[in-house]
Amino acid sequence: MTYDPEGTVFNPEPPTVPRDLLSRALNAALLNRVTFRDVSDDVGGNVQVYGLVGAAAVASAIGSIGDPGIAIANAVLVVAGWLIYAHVASLMRGVLFDSIHADASREGMIRVVGIAYGPTLLRAFAIIPVIGGVIWLLSTIWFLVVVAVGLKTTLAFDNYWPAIGIIVVGALVNGVLSYIVFYMVLGVR
Repeated sequence: MTYDPEGTVFNPEPPTVPRDLLSRALNAALLNRVTFRDVSDDVGGNVQVYGLVGAAAVASAIGSIGDPGIAIANAVLVVAGWLIYAHVASLMRGVLFDSIHADASREGMIRVVGIAYGPTLLRAFAIIPVIGGVIWLLSTIWFLVVVAVGLKTTLAFDNYWPAIGIIVVGALVNGVLSYIVFYMVLGVR
């Protein structure tokens, strides 16, 4: 803060953003917009995002451990879904939607979507009988909300519709991939 003995100017410096993984994941899950901008620009945050997505994949596998084939498929689909959402966002940001940050890097989108995976860590509790499915559903909805806020913030959209459009296209691609994995490869009925 600048010193002003007469108290006529209030010019605070912006607060520093914590850069540890736990703080970033928690702040993203709580929809802190500064965190998304920071993660998008921080090339050094790649390892943190990879670790968080890996932990989300493990949590998804634990949540469906009753069938080892489905557990492995869920873990693989978490990582595939992360890459699908990030690349769909990267492709659509400048092609279909008018974003003032159309030059945002693909790596930035990978980090923003990856840090949004914090709420999916709760999927590990899906092994709890009766309420496990509800936990899985709520963590997925929470994740999608975090992705929408992250995309809107990072790409500076005027409203949430472009971010929702990106999520819908990503969900369709992810749904097709999930169908192929679960029904065609694993034979789940």
